[in-house]
Amino acid sequence: MERKHFIKGILGTSLLLSMDSISTFANAFVLENANNSVGSNEIASFGAIHLNNTSIEKAISFWTKVIGLKLRKQSETEVEFGTEHKTLVVVHQTAATSFKEGYSGLYHFAIHLPNKAAFAKAIYRLQQNKYSFSPVDHTMTQSLYLTDFDNVMVELAFETPERFKRVITESGLFMEDTDGTIRGASAPLDTEEILKSLEEKDLTKIIDNDAKIGHLHFYAKDVDQNNRFYKKLGFTQSNYFPEYSFADLGAGSSYSHRIAMNSWHGYNKPLAPSTNAGLKHYQIVFNSKEQLLQAVMAIDNVKEKEVNYWATDPTGIEILLTHNV
Repeated sequence: MERKHFIKGILGTSLLLSMDSISTFANAFVLENANNSVGSNEIASFGAIHLNNTSIEKAISFWTKVIGLKLRKQSETEVEFGTEHKTLVVVHQTAATSFKEGYSGLYHFAIHLPNKAAFAKAIYRLQQNKYSFSPVDHTMTQSLYLTDFDNVMVELAFETPERFKRVITESGLFMEDTDGTIRGASAPLDTEEILKSLEEKDLTKIIDNDAKIGHLHFYAKDVDQNNRFYKKLGFTQSNYFPEYSFADLGAGSSYSHRIAMNSWHGYNKPLAPSTNAGLKHYQIVFNSKEQLLQAVMAIDNVKEKEVNYWATDPTGIEILLTHNV
């Protein structure tokens, strides 16, 4: 499934169109009404996402004006964006072309907002900038899908696991809310209802400081191989649907969709060239040195550089492995 069809059809209820969020839905058979805090007891989080892009100038406009990140550092070929205290996205002006379909690599990554007011501010900012986006209600997650100037897909998300009751698979794929509402797995999001939580409209203020990289979704060469690799790193299986070329894993909390992968673009497709816009590398930050070393010992092809480690998953995606200090 090409991403442009995902964007056009994301408001549908077909199984494939719901794959980005099905992990938390299906897992709810055993996590029904889970109310432990999202992110608690997780083994790791994500550091900065590094992107290949074609233009620093366009990147600054997109990430500051459209998304609301702070420009934290800039050189002629590299620029960092994030919150007041941490970097979320690093753009490298190393791409010669925009994102191209048909390759393995990044499908999309998501910036998660910490509360409904921050999520409402994201909607308001997109509307005021007249920037096209697709608002989707996955019940356990509310999402805004958009692409940057190089057609790299970005998701802005708000985790809402407390809303979820159960999944219904009769005559399609549907979700039942805790109040009894039944909706499609990828239902239209009521942005007007969300905007009732908007607390301030000053677009000169940057994104909430608790915003974070919340999950990544990859085009994998082989879903099974990638899935086994991330399990070795310590991530826990949420869903594995080989019949739908999809799997995802959590990090230990009730929100179990931290790393996802699909082969909807076809199996054994080559990694996207570095000259294409897309993912350069990303960072996994383990909670402790012991967890980091345990992960490093469990996988092959690891290179140690100073106090950090670099690895590549079976698709060829580069990962910086570090730990909290």
